[in-house]
Amino acid sequence: MHARTALFALAAATLLVSALSTGAGIYYLLFFLLAALFLLAACSVLLTAFSLKVDVKGVRARAMRGENIPLIVTARHMCPLPVADVKLIFAMPEDDLGANTITAFLPPFARREFRFVMRCPHRGVYETGMERAVISDVFGLIELRRRLRGQKVKVEVLPRVRELAALELRAGETGPESRSRAAEDASSPSGVRAWQDGDVLKKVHWKLTMRRREILVRTYEESARPDTLILPDLSPINALKDQALSIEDCVCEICLGAARAQLMANDPVSMPLTSAAPSELSGRSIAEAAGFQTALARVQFDSPYSYEQVLLSMSRRMQRTGGVVLVTPRLTMRIADAAVRMRQMGMTVNVFWISDAQRDEALALTARLKLAGVGARVINPWTAEESA
Repeated sequence: MHARTALFALAAATLLVSALSTGAGIYYLLFFLLAALFLLAACSVLLTAFSLKVDVKGVRARAMRGENIPLIVTARHMCPLPVADVKLIFAMPEDDLGANTITAFLPPFARREFRFVMRCPHRGVYETGMERAVISDVFGLIELRRRLRGQKVKVEVLPRVRELAALELRAGETGPESRSRAAEDASSPSGVRAWQDGDVLKKVHWKLTMRRREILVRTYEESARPDTLILPDLSPINALKDQALSIEDCVCEICLGAARAQLMANDPVSMPLTSAAPSELSGRSIAEAAGFQTALARVQFDSPYSYEQVLLSMSRRMQRTGGVVLVTPRLTMRIADAAVRMRQMGMTVNVFWISDAQRDEALALTARLKLAGVGARVINPWTAEESA
């Protein structure tokens, strides 16, 4: 109950007691006047609430992080009694309540149109649309909140693509698999085919050529291109909500940029998402980059495992891995040791640390990684720039 409503009720009760005590007609008149005033306020609010119709146009199912989407909001009601300005509260990715609210005067029986901008500051999946309306009478005695049903739609805010250089991977010479191929006989062909312009003579299979009376050329199995393993740290981030969302955005955008760079080079990419609902992404061409972007928009940072446990569980996959990209907001000595061991196994390793820390112990970790041949970069999540 508002203070104005409480004072109004106190005044009405005082007038009623005075009228019953003294029998004076003036007190009865004032009491019935206040009662009529309250009844008018209640009728105006209820009729407006039940006849209010709101329509939103322009909501898209997908948007890019940082994008502003213009919307058109149309509202009308059928109550002839006067009411105060109506507040229309819009549910959208931005949490600022002031930016989500439209306060406007709605004349009876008239359709009013408003321009509205939906901001998408963080990636994720959100239910957007007109959430509720707050209706008050002109005297400020009664305020009614009505939830507007059927007005919400799901909007996916996709992470932006950060431009990164691709890891340099060479098939046949990168990763532990090169040791298993070293014992293979490179001179043993896997098959033969007809001669083509540009073939060298040393590949001609002379015995079969003489037997079949046509020039046949030996063919060899080419070693498969090594995988690139991208491992985002999806454990919960211990920070304020807006800060945590900014860090999550930076982690996802770096992972997306790394995956896109490898896919453009036609390198196979694997990205395990070790959240509470684990999944794995894989792709071999740039046409599959959209799937990575969608999955990174939907993923939750709620992994039940620490990042160190995730790195340990991935050790079995290193036989087919030529490059590893580690993206984490928490760089510890154990993570640095794991990255160094991967580099010693022959893989190309890049570590992205999402932080604005400039402490001596933090800089010592990155320096240790660089000395071991690991690419170490510190990315500031607030400016999206690389720290020194």
